[in-house]
Order: sequence, then structure tokens, then C-alpha cells
Amino acid sequence: MIGNLLDLAPNKVSVDLTQYSTVLMGDTGVGKTTTLMKFLKELVPNKEPFFLEFEDRFQNIPGIMAVKIDTMSDFKSVIGQLRNPALKEKFSCIVIDTLDKYEEFCERYVLENRDAEILKDVGGYGEGSLRFKSALRNIGVIQSLGYTVHFIAQSSHSKDFDTKKESDSLKLNKNTFSYCREAAFLVGYMYADGKGERFITFKKSDKYPDLKDTFGLPDKVNVKDLKSVWTKAVEDLGGDFTTKEKTIDKTAPVEDFEAIKSKGIELGGLLASNGHLAEATAVLQKNLGLDENGNVKMFDTLRDTQLDLTKVIVMELEELINKFNIKTN
Repeated sequence: MIGNLLDLAPNKVSVDLTQYSTVLMGDTGVGKTTTLMKFLKELVPNKEPFFLEFEDRFQNIPGIMAVKIDTMSDFKSVIGQLRNPALKEKFSCIVIDTLDKYEEFCERYVLENRDAEILKDVGGYGEGSLRFKSALRNIGVIQSLGYTVHFIAQSSHSKDFDTKKESDSLKLNKNTFSYCREAAFLVGYMYADGKGERFITFKKSDKYPDLKDTFGLPDKVNVKDLKSVWTKAVEDLGGDFTTKEKTIDKTAPVEDFEAIKSKGIELGGLLASNGHLAEATAVLQKNLGLDENGNVKMFDTLRDTQLDLTKVIVMELEELINKFNIKTN
């Protein structure tokens, strides 16, 4: 619920880097997983980043905290366990490794459990696209538990034979691309120089069309300096409006559906007993519609999965209560 707008203060930019979702892409074998693991441990030394692995190559990385996800039931089991508050003390964040393998995982789940032909329109607007997006959005469920989610992705190299220009981009369909890239604050490309030093660039260009830099980072950053360089960029961006406190929290609030529903029933009863049944019924019809017999659906038909809709109806009933100056207990 939005608080009192009279108390609204200017936005501050946080130097708490743990809250910013990132995508790290690069060629196979360049060291993306190891690099991101070390960086995330540097951010939160007393907790571990938790890697959800959709391929086997993590098994040669010493010290990594990871599980291999083979099936959707595996994935759902992990999400279910992440609801345990004790794991918030163990894991600092979640890493999807790799994003393109996760995309294949979601596509395979839809393919194996639905008519194969519905996958032809993944990336479009048909049933296949909707089912794929539903599987993809399990990431949002993890975020709603209060975890920042990061992504590792393979890059796809291509060359335009007409212009001779070469580029490295994310190897994803447009549903995955838009869902994950648009929510990320940084999308970087990691590479190694001839001396074995690893660098990351976040600057979008013809060569790297999918990159994203929200904070104004330098053209290239040595991975060893990423924390200090990123922190300085945030401080320069925020200026006087900088804070050390977290400013992003996607944890879904716990609300009592039955209490909200009971309040709506009570408000509807008050309106009816004060001669405003028609107005209360109009609110229900606008929000819930009619049943198969053409009657307005009643408040008690609402389910706990319709929490937001229930809250909207209660707010509109409260507006009527105030409009007609009806006293409540």
C-alpha cells in the first residue's frame, strides 16, 4: 500500500551493490561463474551466493554453493525451500547459470508437458508464449522472497557479411531477453586479455548491442576493481542524494486475505443497510463481473490468489462509505 504522499522524500541512490540485479555474458570458458562468485563473496563476505546450475561445468569450481536443476520439480523444490527464513542468513543472493540454458529448460518443460506445436509461437503472442513466460517468471517468485537474482549468459558471436561488422550478443529469444535484461541494472560482457587479466565492459555499442549501464561506469573495468569502481560510479551519480541503506526490496508483503475480505463484506453490509446497496453492487459488478446466470458475482467468491483485486474493491467501498458519511466502528 502506498504511504502518505505528504511524507514523500526525494529518492536516494544506494551504494549497497547487493540489491542490483546484473547479467554477465561472455564466451565459454572465460571464467564467468568463478568471477561472479568471487565478486559476490566480496560484497557479502559472511554469506554465500547460491548458484542454480542448468549445466554441469560448475562441478570443477572449488567452494561454489550450487545445485544442479534438471527438472521443473527440482526448481520448484528449491523455491519452496528458499521460503525458509533461515536460508536468508546463509545465502546472499541467487545466480541463474546459465540464462540460455534456463531458457532451454523452460522451453523443454512446455514442450514435454503440452502440445509441441505451441512452442512455435514462443516469442510471439500465442498460447506457447504465455506458457513459456509463466515458466520463466519463476525468477520473479525468487525475487519476491527477498533475493536479488543475477544471471550468467553465453554470448553469441556473429558477423555481417555485407558490412563485415562483428558483434557479441545474448543468445536468447526475445521473451527471455526482455524479461531479464530490462530488469537488470547492469549487463556486461567479460573477456580476458593476452596476459590473462579479465575485464568487463557495460557500454552498449555496435559490437555489444545488448549491454546496459545504469550507473555510468568506465568503458572497461578490471574485475578486480569492479566493487570500488562501481561504488564510485553510484556515489557520483547520486551526489547529495546517496545512501548506504538498501532502497530496493521485492519481498512480497504478507497480508491477511481473510481479514481484508471480511472488511469488504462488512463495508458492503453497511452500505446496504444505509440505503446504498445499488452503489455497492455496482462496485462488485465493475470488478468481478457477472456469473453464468447473469447475476453479479458476490464478494465471497473471491479467492486468496485475488488479494490485490480484493484490496481494490475494499478501497472503492471505503470511498463510498466516506462519500455518504456512513459511520464505521
